[in-house]
Amino acid sequence: MNFNRDEMTDLAADREGQAARALADAQDYPDGSTEQRFATQTAAELRDHANQLRHGINPYENEDGPLWIPRGDGR
Repeated sequence: MNFNRDEMTDLAADREGQAARALADAQDYPDGSTEQRFATQTAAELRDHANQLRHGINPYENEDGPLWIPRGDGR
């Protein structure tokens, strides 16, 4: 799946928003809990995806072709 620069910028912003929500959710869990670690790890992965998108790299593609691209707005 090919995206133009504007679409990648939009997806990057979406990923940053999801990362922020994951970090906020992490604060709701006890320190050191599995849930807190998972939420923090998810936020880091989402930030990594956002950075890749900003550099024109589609993190949702592999050698077999495009993967489904989840969006925070449910689309």
